[in-house]
Amino acid sequence: MRIDKSVIFRICITMIMCFAMLPYQVLYADKMPDNREPVDVGVVLQPGIAMPTDKGVYFGFDTEYMYKIAQYANLKVIYHPYKNNDELFYALQNGEIQMALGISPTPEREQQFLFASNEFFTGQASIRVRSDDYRFTFGNATDFDGKTMGVVRASIMYERAQEWVREVGISPTFKQYDDELALYADMDAGQLDAIIVSGSKFSENYRLAYSISTNSYYPIFNKNQKALKNKIDAIMNRILQEDPLYAKKLFDKYRHYKMSNDLPLSEAERKFIADNPILRVAIMENQAPFSMVDSDGTARGIIPDLYHKIAQELNWQVEFKVYKNRQEIADALHANEVDVYGITTQDIISSEEAGLALTRSFFTLNIFSISRPDVKKIRTAAYIGRMPQNVANMMQEQRNDVEFRAYDSLDECYDAMINREVDAVFCNMAQLNWLTIKRGSGSFVVESMANLYSECCGQLLPQNYILNSILSKTVQSSNIDIMGIISRNIYTQPTTMDILRAIPTKLIVAFFTVLLIITIIVSRYLYYSHQRRISAELSAKQAALDASERARQAESNFLSTMSHDMRTPLNGILGYTRLARKSKAIADIQQYLERIDISSKLMLALVNDILDLSKLESGKMELRMEEITPSEHYNSIKSAISMNAETRHIHFTSSINVPEDMAIYSDRLRLQQISMNLLSNATKYTHANGHVHWDVSIVEEGGLHFWVEVIKDDGIGMSEAFQQHMFELFTQETRKETLNARGTGLGLSLVHKFVTLMQGTIQVESQLNKGSTFTIKIPVKTGRLKPTTPAAKIQANTASVKEIPKNLLKNIPILLVEDNKINAELMKLMLAEYGATMIDWAHNGQEALELYSSSEPAHYKVILMDLRMPIMDGMTATKKIRALHRNDALIVPIIATSADAYENDVKACLEAGMQCHISKPVDINKLITAISKYI
Repeated sequence: MRIDKSVIFRICITMIMCFAMLPYQVLYADKMPDNREPVDVGVVLQPGIAMPTDKGVYFGFDTEYMYKIAQYANLKVIYHPYKNNDELFYALQNGEIQMALGISPTPEREQQFLFASNEFFTGQASIRVRSDDYRFTFGNATDFDGKTMGVVRASIMYERAQEWVREVGISPTFKQYDDELALYADMDAGQLDAIIVSGSKFSENYRLAYSISTNSYYPIFNKNQKALKNKIDAIMNRILQEDPLYAKKLFDKYRHYKMSNDLPLSEAERKFIADNPILRVAIMENQAPFSMVDSDGTARGIIPDLYHKIAQELNWQVEFKVYKNRQEIADALHANEVDVYGITTQDIISSEEAGLALTRSFFTLNIFSISRPDVKKIRTAAYIGRMPQNVANMMQEQRNDVEFRAYDSLDECYDAMINREVDAVFCNMAQLNWLTIKRGSGSFVVESMANLYSECCGQLLPQNYILNSILSKTVQSSNIDIMGIISRNIYTQPTTMDILRAIPTKLIVAFFTVLLIITIIVSRYLYYSHQRRISAELSAKQAALDASERARQAESNFLSTMSHDMRTPLNGILGYTRLARKSKAIADIQQYLERIDISSKLMLALVNDILDLSKLESGKMELRMEEITPSEHYNSIKSAISMNAETRHIHFTSSINVPEDMAIYSDRLRLQQISMNLLSNATKYTHANGHVHWDVSIVEEGGLHFWVEVIKDDGIGMSEAFQQHMFELFTQETRKETLNARGTGLGLSLVHKFVTLMQGTIQVESQLNKGSTFTIKIPVKTGRLKPTTPAAKIQANTASVKEIPKNLLKNIPILLVEDNKINAELMKLMLAEYGATMIDWAHNGQEALELYSSSEPAHYKVILMDLRMPIMDGMTATKKIRALHRNDALIVPIIATSADAYENDVKACLEAGMQCHISKPVDINKLITAISKYI
């Protein structure tokens, strides 16, 4: 496959640019030492407070707060988990840890430890009951009177619970436990009616029935860790100054309840939902990212997504009604057209003035100012709608000289700033991020307003207090991912115009300048690459034409040589046949017939070479693994080559170095062809009185055995140019020394293909007029010969035919199926040598089927079936005979006699129902041996 160099060039440029943009810390991360100061921190393992992950990192309110502090203070936190406060206090007093998290103060503890100046958070105790225990309704303290309640011993939860029961005037029984695991175990076993635990953590099997406020929680320190305490105090002051609501946000993050049927709603709240199946929510048509309306009327934004989630938690339906401004929404609320305004940033004072109430805060967003880059001092600023009074008051303290102007939408505010109607826009964090995505961060300057934020609440009528409670509880107590809803709507997919507007002009100019330079460079590169490619393609085409011409010439030479080589034995066959007809002397006729036989075998060998080549080229040749006796293989080839060398007056020597009792397993025929081809070439191209040596051995390398043959001669050799192509088809070297000894150009090609098929190697060393050396190395499996194996094989080979009597076929009915008259007559004559006189001749498969069908059962003892015949072929005839409803049709021996001699032809014959396959020209010995097995 050719790879386009231009593609590689582009990939390399991209990789270089990406590598160059990597920060130093990424490139050399393994060289950056961790110089953080380690601090040992103790925690009590509690869900939602402190729990480890699989990677050793802790999650929960306390541990995340500490991670936040550590990032500011360059500390490396090492957490030490404990089962309860007693173990924690013991470790802290003994100096095993330096500090602990989430501890409420008591006089005794304040004497033992140092408490941080700033609290983590004011805690909350939860009274939980089983989800399927309907004796308890949310918020009803009297339900717990006389019940058994579990609590952890020596915890602030127990102290606060005792205070609570005195305040509400009930008398439950408290059962104390050492840790929460035992507490939950008894609750699951039904031994407790309720449990009192810290926080409002998620639970799969329990629901919240009552909440009790507890004391504040602090980090505490060993008395010797005053420096660490001062450092933590300073960092917590900084965190709370930058984000006063950090603790509340973090608390909300880990404050989860099981929802749906377990939501802690009162009976009145459930009745309200049942009586009002549709919650009607008011939104503004253009208040991105809080609410927007598509062209098809679909409401999108933070408000629709939030209320869809609320409705999903309560199995409620929600309907959105769109209004242009806040005044229309206020009028709709008073007219009872809607139930709630989805989200407002107005404070409670503004709502009271409008005769409306607020739900609890759904979430809070910091306030930011956005101004043009050229503005040095903000004098006028845009704000959406009416600014909450608390925000207005704080703005007057921070920016008392700024004039605020109200607009209906964020886009109007932004356009006013761009058009210089105002200097800046004041908006919350969600609106800022939405603008950044839509308009780009490079077109304005952003400044955070310290300690300034807006509360985002639902707005509704005061008398609709039940709905107010439902919404507040659902948002507070559910697992609604409000931050996820905000993020999804802030980071919306920008449109094409949004992207274009967001790109600064200078960046666009720089980009197109660089793009122009790159275009010029790439264009020149592509032009020259194109020229080189065209040149290479032309060269390749010319090379292909030259190769095609060489192949055509080689094929022409091959056909010419084949014509010569085929005519040579044909000339002998025809010539000696003519002489035999004219001669009356028996001795002369016998000599002529022997030479006809020799010429016929030469013709057959030539045809077999062509068939082998065809098999190899089509991939149909398969190796047959069989046991070979090396000495027999060696002696049979040695005898044949010795006679050939002797007639040419060539000194032929050979040697074999293989243990006498060793057998090899390989393809016997292919090994013979390899040896015979190379040795025949060696004797053919060696002058009289020359030398040919053949060496055979078995070598072991790396635990494997290899059959190694070395054929060496001192003949005419081969040129270096010819050696480059000597294994190609139809290739022969044309020299005056080869004119009288030329072959078909197939021998070396077949040898190379056989060796490759057998996963072997062939090496050649040759010099002109000095001779050639061929080294063949083929992997074989080896084993031990049985002592009787050689003798048994010789007896089987020599005696198999001699033992068959000449009257074997006397009185044996034979059905001969053959379409060629001469072949049929020849077959009859050959069978007559073994006494056959009852031979019925069918000219095709159809005639054979009819003859067999009309014969007496078991009349024919054997059927000799040709394959390719007119009207009906041998395969079809065999299948139809086997399908006859006669018992003898299933067992009568059918032997294929065909010129189709490929392995797949033999396999097809056996699959059709024949016993065996004898290829043409028919060897009478093989045929009689096969017949004798089945009659």
